[in-house]
Amino acid sequence: MAKLDTLPSEIVLQISRFLDPLDLVSLQHVNKRLQDLGRDDTLWREQCFNDSSFLTNLRRRRELIASEDVEEPRFRDLARALASGNGLGDSRLAQPREEARELKARSNERIRIMANWDPSYPDEEVHWYDEYIARNAPISTSWLQQPRNRESSEHEYLEVRGMGIYTPVGESDATLVVAPLDDGSICLWDLSGTEGHKKGSIVARSKSGLLSVDPAPQNVTNKRSKMINTGVTECVSVDSAGKRAYFAVQSGCSGPWCLVEVDLETLSTINHERFPFSITALSEAKHPVPLTVGTNLSLYLHDSRARRSSGGTDESSGIDSYDTTFDSLGNSGSSDFRSLLNPVLSPQYAHLHHPGPLSILHLPSSGDEWDGNGEIYVAGRFPSILNYDRRYFPKLRGTIHSGARLCSMASLPYPFASMEKDLARRGELTIEQVWEAKTRPGKTLIACGEYNSKGSLEMYGLSPNPILSTISSDSSAGSLQNSVMKNRQTSSSSKLLSVSNHGTRIVVSDGGGNLKWLERDGFTEARRWNIAHGSVEAPRGIFGTLGDSYMDSGSGDIVIKLANTHRGRTEKPVNEDDLVLWTGEKIGLLSFSSKPGFTAESFEKTGDKTPEEIHREREEKTYAETMGRALEANANEVRWMRGLGLGLS
Repeated sequence: MAKLDTLPSEIVLQISRFLDPLDLVSLQHVNKRLQDLGRDDTLWREQCFNDSSFLTNLRRRRELIASEDVEEPRFRDLARALASGNGLGDSRLAQPREEARELKARSNERIRIMANWDPSYPDEEVHWYDEYIARNAPISTSWLQQPRNRESSEHEYLEVRGMGIYTPVGESDATLVVAPLDDGSICLWDLSGTEGHKKGSIVARSKSGLLSVDPAPQNVTNKRSKMINTGVTECVSVDSAGKRAYFAVQSGCSGPWCLVEVDLETLSTINHERFPFSITALSEAKHPVPLTVGTNLSLYLHDSRARRSSGGTDESSGIDSYDTTFDSLGNSGSSDFRSLLNPVLSPQYAHLHHPGPLSILHLPSSGDEWDGNGEIYVAGRFPSILNYDRRYFPKLRGTIHSGARLCSMASLPYPFASMEKDLARRGELTIEQVWEAKTRPGKTLIACGEYNSKGSLEMYGLSPNPILSTISSDSSAGSLQNSVMKNRQTSSSSKLLSVSNHGTRIVVSDGGGNLKWLERDGFTEARRWNIAHGSVEAPRGIFGTLGDSYMDSGSGDIVIKLANTHRGRTEKPVNEDDLVLWTGEKIGLLSFSSKPGFTAESFEKTGDKTPEEIHREREEKTYAETMGRALEANANEVRWMRGLGLGLS
């Protein structure tokens, strides 16, 4: 080992190329120098390439080419490069000159193929060791501690009604999840296990009814919040810099909807603002950019700094007494919203000709830094993505025709060109063409949803030129038609629910409980996972009730919303790029490890129970869970057989 330490780093890395990934990981345990060399980005980039489905598809194409005996030199060089493994062989000094040239040609061809595969961009910082873990390591799902109803004698578990990620300023290692609960309270979980808290445990919770803007009757102690309708996911927006969170809450059974602003340090309400229609989507909140609020028929820019009152509330109405932006819409005060039906444009809000925005995305005007300008993209239950410029809001700047019902959007600060992506997927671009495609200016808009009952994953190349940034009926905007990708064949057999960037991949969730990671071409699949697998299921009651047990973990669950814990951090521990999953009832954490980081039993207080009593209770819960599944299976069979052959309904 002492001799190995004296070798130059280049020789150590050259030797490491012959090792398997497991041996490379073991090499990192020897000493600090070998740990640094064992995590070399170039080394693990090649390992990711060797194990990629991209290379597998090219090898299948090579076999097809070989079976057809194609003699074209371009395909012959490709086949030889793929067959040569890593392009290494015996010393060139022991080979004839022609064989050395052929070896050089194979090595160059392999470099070209790898450039076609490489999903990263020149100025993008990628930790390829983490990438290999995320692409190949085992996956496990852990469910966060489920809160209980404190005002009920049964202390049943409460449903989680939304989700947002909160990273306090100056605490990049601390990641919290913010969510409203079914009793109107706000709950915070710790995902990092900092400050002595268990990972996945509840670290703070507000009083019940904090989000309920209606006063509860005197004889009713259990005041429930009226959160947004089922299926609308963007009801929580967190501003980490301002330590604020915004929640969409309904005022009464049929009253107007409110945007509730909450201080995350004190878990107290700061402000309420009424809206005339149900809030269906909130944009990301990031100071000082105003929040975009989408209602069923209109869009608004909400700037908390513009309010005239600093949080004094009227206890009789539960609504702040300051004048909202809606007070000037009608002659009879803020409750008169008849002017929303006026076809004349208003400077305070944007009319929507089609109802139902489901996702709102903010993009900066230049680079990847937030500023006061920027663009607003709105997608939902209408055939086009709407584009607004914040400087000229509420004037519609353009539209991008989709034809699908989109429910989630994400973005990349890098260009996208569908033609180059198609050629690169087949390994047909030269190194110069790859470089030109990746260095041109522009951004990428990613959207997902449903088209004819199947999943639709769509990617749009956005030009930095404002005139060419949209695809609309305007003739000057038609030059971006070649920068559109719509995968409606292989993305999913069911509706796609959420999309997010995850390293150098795109991750989507569908209605079957599946998570699928795709390369940035939108077609090449990197891996897939179903949340019913690998999650430690918490014991349930014999009839699956929530009063005696955790909610059913990993049985029929679907991921409605995805969130990345990375959040743009440049420095982070190895293998900490986890995904937060919200199923509509509970929140889980997807990690790349063979065992879950925590289970339901991790948060249960054992008190003075002996190990024998704990073991007996665990066996009883396991028995109850097994019997519950048996009864459910029997009930499903009875329902299926009911009336079969007898003409009964």
